[in-house]
Amino acid sequence: MDAALRMLRTLRLTLLVFLVFYSALCFWVPAQPTPAPVMFRAIVIVAISEVILIFVFRSKFISQSEPLLAANPDHAATMARWRAGHIVCWALSLSIAFYGVILRYLGFTFSQVLPFLLAGFVLLLVLPPRRPSGS
Repeated sequence: MDAALRMLRTLRLTLLVFLVFYSALCFWVPAQPTPAPVMFRAIVIVAISEVILIFVFRSKFISQSEPLLAANPDHAATMARWRAGHIVCWALSLSIAFYGVILRYLGFTFSQVLPFLLAGFVLLLVLPPRRPSGS
């Protein structure tokens, strides 16, 4: 359990560092001058759908696995499900931030893409791996 928790914490920290890198990239590197507003709306819809999917996935994979892991921390299948749940939630969070990078290079301003970058960062922060407890 400790090794899996340590691995997940390291992975989460790495993803947060990449997100800061994405933000800096969007801020300093110039973008195309002509954005397409329809693309912005489409990506907003996809990002909102992913936020919903993150919390559905979290409840299905992580929340259901935690009580089982609290009772039996050495159960390999439950541990794999718990670990995969975290990784997929973080990947979806990072993809939301990456949508901001894509929009930036489609010509949108940094202030327009900042909500995507912040959403990805906040989601990564509020979804940490925790030692499963019996509750």
